[in-house]
Amino acid sequence: MAQFDLIVIGSGPGGYIAAIRGAQLGLATAIVEKDPAGLGGTCLRRGCIPAKTWLETAHRLGHMPDLAEFGIAGVDISQMRADLAAIVKRKNRIVLKNGKGVEFLMKKNKVTVLKGSGKLLGGGKVEVEGEVHEARKIILATGSVPREMPGMETDGVRVLNSDHILDLAALPSHLVILGGGAIGVEFASVFARLGSKVTLVELMDRLLPIEDAAMGEELAKILAKQHKMDIRVKTRITSIERFEDKVVCTLEGDKPGVVECSHLLVAVGRGPVTAGVGLEATQAMVDRGFVGIDGFLRTAEPGLYAIGDIVRTPMLAHVASDEGIVAAEHAASELGKDAHPHPIRYDRVPSCTYCDPEVGCVGLTEAQAREQGHEVEIGTFPFMPLAKANIIGEPYGFIKIVADKKFGEILGIHIIGPKATELVASSLALLAGEFTVDELIQTMYPHPTLNEAFPEAARAVYGRALNA
Repeated sequence: MAQFDLIVIGSGPGGYIAAIRGAQLGLATAIVEKDPAGLGGTCLRRGCIPAKTWLETAHRLGHMPDLAEFGIAGVDISQMRADLAAIVKRKNRIVLKNGKGVEFLMKKNKVTVLKGSGKLLGGGKVEVEGEVHEARKIILATGSVPREMPGMETDGVRVLNSDHILDLAALPSHLVILGGGAIGVEFASVFARLGSKVTLVELMDRLLPIEDAAMGEELAKILAKQHKMDIRVKTRITSIERFEDKVVCTLEGDKPGVVECSHLLVAVGRGPVTAGVGLEATQAMVDRGFVGIDGFLRTAEPGLYAIGDIVRTPMLAHVASDEGIVAAEHAASELGKDAHPHPIRYDRVPSCTYCDPEVGCVGLTEAQAREQGHEVEIGTFPFMPLAKANIIGEPYGFIKIVADKKFGEILGIHIIGPKATELVASSLALLAGEFTVDELIQTMYPHPTLNEAFPEAARAVYGRALNA
């Protein structure tokens, strides 16, 4: 029986970061991974990273018709098309490179890699492929998988999930997407730009239903106008028929009807991977697959922590990584190491949606601020007047600031438009620094940049934007 100070089960962005931090703090650490492809988890292998390679290709292809306007002549735009084999090849190459990077980090930090499925036995014991290992502390980071819909089970041929679609060999002629959340709108903008007809179906009253209402409403307008997308909110798919060459979907709601498509993508969220990992042998509390934790990610089982998509916190890679650090530091502190875990501010989690245009948000939505009793003031400023937005050819979208009227405190910042997922880092700094609207107005931003929209949005709270 091998003995460790810390065993981490799962090598996604929560697990491998936890293992590194534990090792840095002097813990004899092992990490368990069942995926024969290697370390990295869903984010690297089937999620964030491969999806963004598709998005980058689609973004570049989408700007090809504008080459002449940018002064680039001699290119026959009519001959340009999406080469899915090349897209998949590039995606695989990037995944492989990053996977090797994670392996290198394990070696560098002297983390033992245990290949196979890890199962909790209780009492600090973990079984991996028939071998039992013992640890003083365990971090469970087994991640999530795409949710299935009864009656619309995915087959990887005509009915797809977000794993399947990353390896498509042929471009769908008509892709119906069920789900207007982050996954759905990202793939909608990818395949619309690559040349597919896209129908996007969402049960709620807007796209991106967990974000500020203005984001989803504006996104729908842009996708419909720029990509000719058929967007159907307040609508659901009640049944499907599968054929060798198509899928027939029956829709009910605000935009009902029968839609024939070449492929259906089911993008209705993800579910935690906690079945079969041995939680029943522990005292950990599990509710609908999610593991109960305290503020330091501890479960009810002594010495067992849970992080990432298996706990009821935002299902985001950066959240999992931060939770991994906190769990590892808390475990190390209990084992006598000089570690000081920080409390996680879940109200400061930045969310990014990498559709085209991008969406980046942090803090309270307008509705949440009102529900919490704030007297709310709103300031919005479009990117269109900004020189930089016009220079890069993306003069659409806006920044929205949600502020408290009484004190001028900035409660939330919501961005839709060019580079929104990069600009949200500036938003996070403003909220972390507890900036007021007046302080933001007085902050100098360089010209010409997209960041100039921030003080203008702040001035708009008072109705005095300079470039409006």
